Amino acid sequence: MPFDGSDIYQLASRLGLPDLAQAARAAGVMSVLEVCAYYTERRLRHSAARVIEYQLGEVELRVAYEDVSLGTIPRIPIDEARMEKVNAALQAVRFRSLSHQPAISFDERCLWLIQQAAGAYIHGIIVAPDRPEPPYSAVVNAIDDYLPEAIREIPLRSAR
Repeated sequence: MPFDGSDIYQLASRLGLPDLAQAARAAGVMSVLEVCAYYTERRLRHSAARVIEYQLGEVELRVAYEDVSLGTIPRIPIDEARMEKVNAALQAVRFRSLSHQPAISFDERCLWLIQQAAGAYIHGIIVAPDRPEPPYSAVVNAIDDYLPEAIREIPLRSAR
């Protein structure tokens, strides 16, 4: 059965992150990159990570995990150079013109929803990071290499 994506699109709000469009339009925000990791086998906790770039050059990461209550979602500073490398990789593959990775199904171990937002603009794609094909592999590799905190896998039995 093909994957319709509705669960993964609702994941960030279910985990307590504010609406992506609102976050992108907030005062002082230049852009937002969101990565939602959805695990179909349910051995790992779903997660939603949001990297916010501010106009003053600050970059912060917020990550929320399913059933992990920390009171507030922590803000982790990210080096601006790392984010520049991610943005360069996204531009190189023309991220804003990509559609979802073809032939995604419920049989995937993991699916990522990667969304980029700036002002009123939002674009997102769903990829299977375990079997990325070009150009999706460049996007997956950039996130793996430069934002590993955004996709940390937490087993269901821990973090309580």
